[in-house]
Amino acid sequence: MVGGVSGIGANWGTQTSHPLPPSTVVQLLKDDGFQKVKLFDAEDGTMSALRNSKIEVMVGIPNDMLLTLATNVKAAEKWVSENVSSYVNDGVNIRFVFC
Repeated sequence: MVGGVSGIGANWGTQTSHPLPPSTVVQLLKDDGFQKVKLFDAEDGTMSALRNSKIEVMVGIPNDMLLTLATNVKAAEKWVSENVSSYVNDGVNIRFVFC
């Protein structure tokens, strides 16, 4: 344990030539004992597959949205509502947002 953090996690990107179905990836993560996952976007299929999985999720803000979200409060509120709040309310264990 380093700095009070425990558990094992994985990075999960969706930019791949041969993607696995999100439900398969979630099952693999659970079967292999992963308790945390870092996503580089909040893709709906991925987020839906994580619903009620108890896996802790860290969601990334896409680079092309950083300037807009940093300078436009309404855009930032909308992004959080659509990409964080809606999934938390639907059973996804989102713990962090990163950029």
